[in-house]
Amino acid sequence: MKNGNLSHWVEKLSRLLLYPGDDEETLLSKQVWFGIAATSLILGSIALVVYWCLHLKLLVFLMAGFCAFFLASMLLFFRIRQQIEWFFLSSEVFKMLFSLVAVILTGGILTSGGFVFLGFAGIYFTLFFPRPEKARFLLLLYLSVLSLEALLQPWLRPLVAFSATENLVLFVLYFMAMLLPLYFFVRIFFRERIRFRQLEAEKLRALDAARSRFFTDISHEFRTPLTIILGMADQIQEAPASIPGEAARLIRRNGKKLLRLVEQLLDLSRLEAGALSAHYVQADVVMELKYLLESFHSLAETRGVSLYFSCEQEELWMDIDPEKLEHLVSNLLDNAIKYTPAGGEVRLAVGSRAAVSQPPPVSGFEAGGASERPAENCLLLTVTDTGIGIPPEQLERIFDRYYRVGEWPTEGAGIGLAMAREYARLLDGYIEVASQPGGGSTFSVFLPVRNNSPRRIHSLSPPSQESGPESTTKAASGKTASGGRPRLLVIEDNPDVVRYLQLFLEGYYDLITASDGEEGIKLALERVPDIIISDIMMPKKDGLEVCRALKGDFRTNHIPIILLTAKTDLDSRISGLECGADAYLAKPFHRRELEVELQKLIGLRETLKHKYSQSLSGPLPEKKPLGLDERFLYELRQCLERHYQEEAFGIKALCSMMSVSRTQLHRKLAALTGQSASHFIRSYRLEKARELLQSTRLAVNEVAYAVGFKDPYYFTRAFTHEFGLSPSEAREA
Repeated sequence: MKNGNLSHWVEKLSRLLLYPGDDEETLLSKQVWFGIAATSLILGSIALVVYWCLHLKLLVFLMAGFCAFFLASMLLFFRIRQQIEWFFLSSEVFKMLFSLVAVILTGGILTSGGFVFLGFAGIYFTLFFPRPEKARFLLLLYLSVLSLEALLQPWLRPLVAFSATENLVLFVLYFMAMLLPLYFFVRIFFRERIRFRQLEAEKLRALDAARSRFFTDISHEFRTPLTIILGMADQIQEAPASIPGEAARLIRRNGKKLLRLVEQLLDLSRLEAGALSAHYVQADVVMELKYLLESFHSLAETRGVSLYFSCEQEELWMDIDPEKLEHLVSNLLDNAIKYTPAGGEVRLAVGSRAAVSQPPPVSGFEAGGASERPAENCLLLTVTDTGIGIPPEQLERIFDRYYRVGEWPTEGAGIGLAMAREYARLLDGYIEVASQPGGGSTFSVFLPVRNNSPRRIHSLSPPSQESGPESTTKAASGKTASGGRPRLLVIEDNPDVVRYLQLFLEGYYDLITASDGEEGIKLALERVPDIIISDIMMPKKDGLEVCRALKGDFRTNHIPIILLTAKTDLDSRISGLECGADAYLAKPFHRRELEVELQKLIGLRETLKHKYSQSLSGPLPEKKPLGLDERFLYELRQCLERHYQEEAFGIKALCSMMSVSRTQLHRKLAALTGQSASHFIRSYRLEKARELLQSTRLAVNEVAYAVGFKDPYYFTRAFTHEFGLSPSEAREA
């Protein structure tokens, strides 16, 4: 309880002493000086009472002046809260000069009752100063005062005399009174400064780690559009006439995306160097923002997000820097669209507000101190989304560079909001954010409304848009496409990458697409494709989670999975392969490389199908196999071995014994052996029939009954169709 009360008072004192712009070490120096001043006031008051009791009125008046000085200094500092070094110096110089006067009044150093120690601690307190010349000054001053006191000693006569006992006791008490606070405050200062150094080192390590993540993420951002640009360039080179204007649109859109990334990086470096300045013109900000919003409709449509615009007035002319305003609002809109799931909404609202004087709401967070708020009337821009929201504990960090909220994997490098804040500051404004996890976020930008710059005439044509990628439709049928084409599931959240893959794969595969990992898992279980291509960085569930989920489920564990990603480091490749991926391709990949991987993996599955379908006649292994597919077939054959002779034993009974549905059994067997469940059971019985025909002298109809057929004629037809020989010919073969 005591520690809690002490912390409460220290925190309260810190708020009183804090001046905007103070760092932690400056605040610590203020706290130490205030503690020294308060201690000096308390000890001076105690000394005043002691001298009063000893009837030494001259020293009582002297100590009253001492206490008055420190009380006035503390009150003055509460008002100023700056120039801490000068307060330190003035208080310590006062102590030294005060000790000189007191020593003269008491007749010299030896009879001063300890007044000589008053200036002693000041030399050590100067260790709190960042500049050593202050410490040298106080040391020289103290030595000068001490030398002067020693030189004057023979000529001094005491105006106030202590007895020998009083002089000794006061000497000891003054020495202890100086030494204990000196030890206490110096120890606190160095302990806290070490803690600050450790925190600073941790921040530097965190910043270094964040920068490393930033460069990893930004490389991913570069690799994705490069994959499309290089892939489309290869296709144009191979078959220029077969790819119409869509290739040029894809290349242009992704080239612009790369250019935007480069511009962001350059602007970030300029902002860090303070080399970016605003160039104002007077323009209609409502029209500017309307045109800007138009360029985001394509992105919003591809992500299934609705985009809206609202404004309180038809036009508002004010001083703006169009380029900086575009970057500011674009970062907020881009961020809102990325973090809003399909079916959500993003709204840009434009309004105005009187001069801001109130603090931000308790539930929100302001990017920038109150001192940065415009005093004029403000333009109020709000970007509201219905996305995932931001946890309260992360609100203060979302404007940090390289910081990304939670585990929602999206495109981006974590600098968009940081740059939005810097652009707002550059335009003399600030940003507030209010958010609720699962309830969306609202970013409010306040910019001063001024009309000092020359007017700019607007162009009446809106900015050109790149048409969005063509919508991709998912096949409605659960069957493989005509012609026996393999079914390929593409799980990728970037529509341009999806369209690029469709352009060169749709002629050879029955394509199904999913825009996130969760949808991909669902489609894989429903449709059981022949092969899967998945990106790693996706919303809801990433590619590694998809891989783990599908490879851990017996219904889908046989499906080959190719992971596409911009993460090319060894650890990422190992992680992907450990999750069960059959191949790992780094972006930008070559189209032919992907085609070869697809053909190789599908060919391998066909080989395994042939192997599994031919293994029905062999004996059961003595031990249960380790592989999931082999174990499934082993358990299936065990069930058939025990019940194939029963005429009533069929698919329903087999599903019950294997604890699977009829559809799951059919799809799994079709994927592993190329046979339906009914065909698999019949083939197993016919294999047993062939063994009986070749190893016994049972009649054909007896063999038919022995393996579960109730109609010998149907048995004969099925046997002939399966092996190309009649039962009688098989016995003689």
